[in-house]
Formats: sequence, C-alpha cells, structure tokens
Amino acid sequence: MESGKRVKVVIIGSGNVASSLAPALDALPDVDVVAVCSPTHGHAVGLARKLKVARAVSDVGSVPADADLYLISVKDAAVAEVAASLPELQSEAVVAHTSGSVDARALSVSTGHFGVFYPLQTFSKDVAVNIREVPMFIEGATLHASDLLKRVARMISDNVYDADSTLRSKMHTAAVFACNFVNHLWAMADDILHSEAGLDLSVLHPLIRETMRKAQLVPPASVQTGPAVRGDESVMSKHLQMLKPDEAEIYELLSRHIMDYYKEYERH
Repeated sequence: MESGKRVKVVIIGSGNVASSLAPALDALPDVDVVAVCSPTHGHAVGLARKLKVARAVSDVGSVPADADLYLISVKDAAVAEVAASLPELQSEAVVAHTSGSVDARALSVSTGHFGVFYPLQTFSKDVAVNIREVPMFIEGATLHASDLLKRVARMISDNVYDADSTLRSKMHTAAVFACNFVNHLWAMADDILHSEAGLDLSVLHPLIRETMRKAQLVPPASVQTGPAVRGDESVMSKHLQMLKPDEAEIYELLSRHIMDYYKEYERH
C-alpha cells in the first residue's frame, strides 16, 4: 500500500491482547480500526464501543474484506481455523496473528501476505500498559507484509524487531519462565502468608521490588540468594515440613535445580 495512506485494521478477538492493541491502534492518526470480531457478540460490542468507528461482528466470514490489516488475536489452537474462515480479501491485505508460539504459516490459507505481530508483554483487560515500551516482534511472509507490519508496529512501539517463528517460540518459552511461572509462585507465596500468618503478599513487596531491580541491572544468576544456593539442607528441611504436599514438591524441585545449576555455574 502507499506510504502515506491511512491503514484500515480489523481486529479478530476480544481478549486481553486484542483489548490492549485495539485502542492503541485506534488512537493513531493514520489508523482506523474498522471492525472488531468475536464469536461472543457482546464482547465484540464492548470493545468496539471504545473505538472511533469500529463495528462489532460475530462471524469471521462477515468481516470487511477491504481492510489493509487483519490482526488475529485468539487462542493459539484457533488461529488456523479463524484464518481459514476469513472472506476473500482484497489482494494486498495482510493477515497476521499476535501469538508467540504459533508458526506464521498457519495463516497461509488466508492470503499470501501473512505474518506475525507479536507484542512481548503480559496483558490484562483492566490494567493499562505503556505500549510504547512493549517490544514488538515482526515476521512477514512477503516484503509487503513485513513492511506494513513494521510500519504499524513503529507507530505504537519504540522497540520493533524481526523474529522468525523459531526465535519467537524461544522468546515465548523464556517469557513463560520470567512471567507466568514467577507470577504463580507469587500467588503461592500469597496463599502461604494467608493460611499460615494471616498476612498477604504486600509484606513481600519490598523484597519483590528489589529482586526485580537487581534482575534488570545484572545477570540474575550472579545475585541468586536463599538456602538452596547456599546448600542449607537444614533450613530447606524446615520449610518442607511446613508446606502442603503439592507446595513441597515444587519447593524441592526448584531447590534441587538451583543447587545443581549453581554447582555448574561456579565451575565457569
């Protein structure tokens, strides 16, 4: 498409990622989000109402066929099915998904101009995110797809990179460790504080902030602390006795991994 032309976007999905990307794109002076599609019509209506001109659609086959960019932001298992259900699109239309783990070729049934528009961030509908700071990883099957995806990504983010499906999958795996697993461990810590001490996670907030601060300044392996890295079996044994069986299993697995990891780390 022409360099200065406004970009017409269709958002397919109404979950956490779509609910963050749609308003960010719609706020741009050179972008119009013209439709939001979700099988749950009320969800599509709710998101469309937050945008300037977007209409709500509940059937993928009924989305406008003349848009420039179609962003599929649905569960990974549904990406290929959604792509196959799109109507016949205008010849220059680009179809991209926002997943970190789905191969771009899952979209090849919809158009030759397909790709990936992957924001590496955790999103929640009711929590605002500074999109300008979010790394955007782009893959395009054609030069046209790559150029359009990068153009749009640069409108909302200061951090835009190329990443093929293999690299993106590795980043997504690392992100699960850095975000999803860590968040679940915080939830477990909160449960332990509630049940054992009548407290909540707020008492650990200074500890969490300092841990996060150090992780952003130096390699995390260089500042690991705790009984496992010290090999303090006595303290670990006391902790295990206080935990429920499932909690103890996770505690022991992580502790053993830390001990083995740092034996190897110290050799190097």
